[in-house]
Amino acid sequence: MATGTPRTIDIHAHVILPDCMPKVEGLMAPEMEPFSYFGGDETNAYQVEHVKAIMPQATDPATRIADMDRMGIDVQAISVAPAGYFYWADPGLGRELAQMQNENLAKIVADHPDRFVGLATVPMQDVRAAVEELERCVKDYDFRGVEINTNVMGMDLDDRRFRPFFAKAEELDVPVLLHPNGFTGGERFRKYYLTNVIGNPLDTTVALTRIIHGGVLEEHPNLKLVAVHGGGYLPFYSSRMDHAYEERPEGRHHITRPPSTYLKQIYFDCLVFDAPHLEFLVQQMGADHVVIGTDYPFDMGHYDPLGQIESTSLSEDVRDNIRSRTAAKLLKLDA
Repeated sequence: MATGTPRTIDIHAHVILPDCMPKVEGLMAPEMEPFSYFGGDETNAYQVEHVKAIMPQATDPATRIADMDRMGIDVQAISVAPAGYFYWADPGLGRELAQMQNENLAKIVADHPDRFVGLATVPMQDVRAAVEELERCVKDYDFRGVEINTNVMGMDLDDRRFRPFFAKAEELDVPVLLHPNGFTGGERFRKYYLTNVIGNPLDTTVALTRIIHGGVLEEHPNLKLVAVHGGGYLPFYSSRMDHAYEERPEGRHHITRPPSTYLKQIYFDCLVFDAPHLEFLVQQMGADHVVIGTDYPFDMGHYDPLGQIESTSLSEDVRDNIRSRTAAKLLKLDA
């Protein structure tokens, strides 16, 4: 996919495969899906109509490409929508659903290789199957990364059972996109769409903090993580965990240096909606650790990322990093 002109790259965009739904009808208990379980009646009713409205964008590559052209996006890294993780399914069905969705992603990429790259979905309820599916997608489909939830049915990602998955991602040198699906303890989020407004970034914050303190990044120094929605709240208050690390023993069991130093292995999308927050994100995380993420085609996305970037006081070199260079390196688009 080499080219002489830097391409604008969106690393956070979703695809839906309706063919999965007949296979799971009637199988999911409500509490297995935190986003809807804690969403409240108003949100869940609205969400049904919203998903219907965006289905053409979520399923039709031609519609998507037209929107990308309007946004100035040259390449999208496409991944499943969070409802498509299906971690609650039994392992056999979970693997089948992951393979169906990965084959759909692979077809979209094969039909439009200049516009899309694939990020696999894997059945994290069965870590061995997740490792095998990730390797299959990278080697057979040339996928450039993998997307997982920020927890696996309430189990945090620093749990040692997930180490083989992170080891495989490190070995294959592909980034792991962390994307939340609500917050598992969201009893207080049932009004005002807080299941997303607060719940999604909060779950990312918890996931990253536990991954750091649990030693995942220390044990896997070449692992690359990408956190959507600007990385939740951690980039804006990472100094608090460093203070705790210096003052108390609880956070020192699995790491050997201040927690914030591990943020150099994490990349963050620019989905913070305005210029001041984007400037602060770059200041805190580094000029080469921020990429475009639109969350296409959902209504909590931002569809003028270039306008957001241009409205900042960032240098043109940093803007080029956000628009193109950093994501191209992560996804090996310049290889």
